[in-house]
Amino acid sequence: MLVLFISYVDFSAADSGSGMRPQKMYEAFLREGHEVKLLCGQQGTFRSRETRRRAVAEISAWLDSHRPDLCYIESPVYPILWSFDRRLIRKICRMGIPTGYFYRDFYRKFPTLFPRRKDPVGRAKELFLDLQQRRTDRTLECVDIVYLPSMEASSLFSYGDMRPLPPGGEDHLADAHRQKNRCVYVGGVLGHYDGEMLLRAFRLLNAGDESYPLTLICREKEWAQIPDELKTGDWLEVRHASGEALIPLLSQAGAGLLIGRADHPYSRLAVSVKTYEYLGYGLPVVYVRCPPLDRIVEQAGAGFGVDGTPEAYARGIKKLFADEENYKRLCRGAEGLFENDGQWKHRVRKVVSDLTGE
Repeated sequence: MLVLFISYVDFSAADSGSGMRPQKMYEAFLREGHEVKLLCGQQGTFRSRETRRRAVAEISAWLDSHRPDLCYIESPVYPILWSFDRRLIRKICRMGIPTGYFYRDFYRKFPTLFPRRKDPVGRAKELFLDLQQRRTDRTLECVDIVYLPSMEASSLFSYGDMRPLPPGGEDHLADAHRQKNRCVYVGGVLGHYDGEMLLRAFRLLNAGDESYPLTLICREKEWAQIPDELKTGDWLEVRHASGEALIPLLSQAGAGLLIGRADHPYSRLAVSVKTYEYLGYGLPVVYVRCPPLDRIVEQAGAGFGVDGTPEAYARGIKKLFADEENYKRLCRGAEGLFENDGQWKHRVRKVVSDLTGE
């Protein structure tokens, strides 16, 4: 099957969960045996605009003599900034090519949580983004399906056909060498990620006779903003790793942790790439309770949600490891969820089935 794949990131510089997702989807299309015509590259600066414009023009010319079986688009962080990108999408729709658009980030739906810039230059940029968002919304009226990270996120939008398309994970089940009581956390520790709560929970856990080691993997600049009094403990290993360097750190853990703030609306609608990254190692997941993860993780018996307080989170970790048979059951649930519906190939198969019926 011939697939036109459109992305707004530079694959050579993708180093975050949201940046990695388009590359993982692209690679999964290839592994599934599809022929893929790729359009990628940043749109975020005026400096990169001309490079992007030339790439879009090349794809538009290619479409004059080729008709892909489907088009899959991974959205940018911001709205689609340039008119030539929007014209390309409208051309694809006019050609009758089945088109799916994954809507990645919806920060702008929460202006009080992600404050708008107030200085003159910043305000002008915000007004520009508002205009481009309206134009993007009008463009998306022509696509067949708008995909979202979770079904819950569809409450924010009014597109015609909206379906969930959460992240996927890579298969590392053979790498797993789980250590009892050891947990791993990968990701942000500020903003809508409650790093301080996590550290306080592990201070409580390690105040008794048992040891609960924590491997915490985050960006160095974020770690620098955590209060110093929370950074000490022989149970704590902090790493600033990414990519292949994560494999040995995740493979030795016994559980994966998620710490989205319970009172943060964005956390209650998004599904982190980390969720499926943990499942790819067969790790049961402990998370701060939220509807998407309740539906995905808890219903599959692959982990459970807890309240977002240090005390409740500490109790959840203890509960996870307290009973060996229950822990093994949770591990089997994590492995089963990953093998049945947790990999990037499953996301690609869903897109192909949704858009072509095959």
